[in-house]
Amino acid sequence: MDQRIKDAFLEVWDSYSVLHDYGFEVVQKPLMSSTMQARPVIKLRDVFGSQRSYRLDVAEQVLDSGDLNVADLPEEVLKGWFAHELGHIVDYEDHTNMGMITYGIRYSLSDKYKRAREHEADSIAIRLGFREEVVATKRYLMESDFISPVYQNQLHKFYMSVEGAELCPDEIVPVLPKVDL
Repeated sequence: MDQRIKDAFLEVWDSYSVLHDYGFEVVQKPLMSSTMQARPVIKLRDVFGSQRSYRLDVAEQVLDSGDLNVADLPEEVLKGWFAHELGHIVDYEDHTNMGMITYGIRYSLSDKYKRAREHEADSIAIRLGFREEVVATKRYLMESDFISPVYQNQLHKFYMSVEGAELCPDEIVPVLPKVDL
């Protein structure tokens, strides 16, 4: 893994002390359907227990960008992306291991639920002090010529807008209405 990616991740990780007691692994590998994916690692023997660790998969290239390497992203964008992904893991903490199975099913089947979870991840990152980085990531992805319109449309559909992130209060979790002008 590129040193820039490691350094950006570790700087963000420091602010997520609530996760420091868990096993955690960051792996860079080819991904087909995302650029970064945070997920719990639940062993079969622990499905009904509370033991859990986490894994963050990081793609080698940004999804639908042609050949834009994750390692070549601006530092602020990397940090914003990591803050968002770690926000997902904080969100997972409210669920039992069995609850995570339901979470995954609902995330896969319900656009409304997926949108709420993506907004929650951004809101957690913002509450932990990463507003500027989250906004920079959103701007980069939505305004970059390197990112395909298909991916940008997916981001627009499910993720908090730049304006939403800028206006997101530090103390509450907003799910802002989708407004097409």
